[in-house]
Amino acid sequence: MNQIEAAAQTAAEWWGARLERGDRAKFVETLRDLIRKDLEECGHCELSCDYDPEGHLLAAVRACGVECSGVFFSAQGILPQKHFTRIETDLIEPKEGYGNWTDPIPIVTETP
Repeated sequence: MNQIEAAAQTAAEWWGARLERGDRAKFVETLRDLIRKDLEECGHCELSCDYDPEGHLLAAVRACGVECSGVFFSAQGILPQKHFTRIETDLIEPKEGYGNWTDPIPIVTETP
């Protein structure tokens, strides 16, 4: 697994662990592919669920079979609020809750 694939998989699994409803495997698969594309094109990806999922998170929620409008607190019971990640090829910077930045997650690939 190369660095981009490892970063995309790790970030998708981080968000997948926080998914409260829906097909988790489909959510992770969809999100991983969207993150990978961003990393290949611009070297980073940002994902946010303030009160509702935005962008790639909203697409992944919908792909996993959960109805979500993306506005007016529609993510309640789907994803936690005030969560954010900045994903780069070598690390993920997560925020879990209002102002609660947690330790960066290094991306490690197995050496052949």
